[in-house]
Amino acid sequence: MTDYSNVKPNVERDSRGRAIFKKKWDQPFDIGRTRRDILDKLLVICGKVGSERQNLYKTKAKRINADFVIEERGSWVFTLRTIKENFDPGYHKGVLLIGSNKELPGTQIRYERAYSFTDWFIQDLEGDLIPDVPIGRVYGSPETVLYHMDPNIIDSDMAVIFDTQPGRSNKHVDALVKLGFDVEVLERYTPKYAPLLGSCEFILQFSDGVFSSRIHGNPNRWMSHNSVILSSEHAAQIVFKGYPVVFSEACSTAQEGPLLMAFLKQGAAYIGSTLDTLNNPDPFDDWRQCAYADGFKFGFMDLLDSFDQIGQVKLAVDKGIAENLEQSIKDEILRIRKGETSTMSSNQAVSAIEWVLFGNPLRRSTVGSNADYTPGQILVDT
Repeated sequence: MTDYSNVKPNVERDSRGRAIFKKKWDQPFDIGRTRRDILDKLLVICGKVGSERQNLYKTKAKRINADFVIEERGSWVFTLRTIKENFDPGYHKGVLLIGSNKELPGTQIRYERAYSFTDWFIQDLEGDLIPDVPIGRVYGSPETVLYHMDPNIIDSDMAVIFDTQPGRSNKHVDALVKLGFDVEVLERYTPKYAPLLGSCEFILQFSDGVFSSRIHGNPNRWMSHNSVILSSEHAAQIVFKGYPVVFSEACSTAQEGPLLMAFLKQGAAYIGSTLDTLNNPDPFDDWRQCAYADGFKFGFMDLLDSFDQIGQVKLAVDKGIAENLEQSIKDEILRIRKGETSTMSSNQAVSAIEWVLFGNPLRRSTVGSNADYTPGQILVDT
């Protein structure tokens, strides 16, 4: 059984460690907008969404004093060129892409029999396979896109972990506690948890543990082998008060499917993978050397207390992993950038470039009070 002695005591727990809620989530929290002197450092690149929507988004960008550019040429290469022409590293703090992968294409990638896309290469202005610019993407209805351009931000110091094997490991709970959060552990979604999730700043879905019991994913849901953990229908029931960051480790949930769309529509930023996620077969002393799902996940949690905006956190993780890849893996990724292929064969290549941030990259980093976390060694956890 997990030792929950270091979890802030806002709940009681039953014999299996499951939360017995005390309804901390129903109290008022501070909710406000991103500072104007931060949000006006956003560069917005709008794809082929139609002239009416483009005008709506251009008007919104003007209201928040963000630079706005239209890019309709239908290739990530042109999008990268447009960013290079308009991004001022001495002024801008991030880029928001508006449009789905069809409306503003990312780079097509393939692993085994699955095709998808990534925005990883659009971050790399210098072409040296070291990301340079924080990138976020949003798509959907005008109401959805307009909200993500200037969302409400909550300060609740609350986080939820989805874990189908509570009691097996305490390392994720410990990480979020050290990041200053009150932490709840849920095995699966039920409607009674919707208010709790709606008050969160950070939601972590991780996929460690025994293969037959851990959480898996597809564009429709998080699931175990015998149970739905959280579906697109469930996500559509949650009213997020203040733009939480959702991190999903399960396979393929960041493909543009119903699950991602539900989270975006309900007002959450989402970080996930567009292809299979893979566990590390060996331990690593530093997450930067671990080009697998755990390396990215623990790197992300490590850097939440090191950068001001969520886009900077994601960029720094991408950069840290890219700088430590073996040359053969870099060569594999370089062939994709050059357009020679879209196919990857190595686990490390797909693990390095498949993560996408959907949401505003200037959303401030999600940490609680006195946040201070360093993950240490990345173990083999299967």
